[in-house]
Parts: sequence; C-alpha cells; structure tokens
Amino acid sequence: LKVGKGGGDALLVREEINAIEKKDISLEDMESIWVEPQNSKGQKTLVGVVYRPPNSTRGVGDGFKHEIINACNKGKIVIMGDFNLHIDWVNQIGYGAEE
Repeated sequence: LKVGKGGGDALLVREEINAIEKKDISLEDMESIWVEPQNSKGQKTLVGVVYRPPNSTRGVGDGFKHEIINACNKGKIVIMGDFNLHIDWVNQIGYGAEE
C-alpha cells in the first residue's frame, strides 16, 4: 500500500505467490507500486499499479513515463491502474486535462 495525494495505491498478491516490491522503479512523488512475482521458470515480469490524478501536471506524466521506461529496461511488464487519460484511438495518443 502506498498513500499519495489521491488516496493511495494497492496491489494485492496471494500468499502463495512470492513477490518482491521493486522500490527502485517507483519515483518518490508518483502514486505507483511495482512488484516482481517470483516465477518457478525463472522468467521475470514486473507488475505495476499506477494512479494519475485527473488534473495532473505534465510533470506527473513525465514521471510515469520515466517509471515505465525504467521498468521496460528490466524485462516484461504488466501495467494497470487509473491513468485518467483521454485516448485518441485513431492517432494512438493519450492526453490529460493539462494538454
């Protein structure tokens, strides 16, 4: 559980699954949690939960971009959460209230 300005994030992992929190990916001011579930086959997949408040500044978007790039450099990733972005599916871009 990580509490931020928007109330916080949570990522629940079953007791049977050994998962290591990856604090080296999360930036201090971002509302996100990253874990690496331990896989019996030795495969690494990072799982991230993020929350982007609806009236975020461009700096918050840049922070999440930095986290995602950092996570991608470590292996496969799964990202879920509330990004509060409007998606233009034709042009494949997302934009928030600040843009």
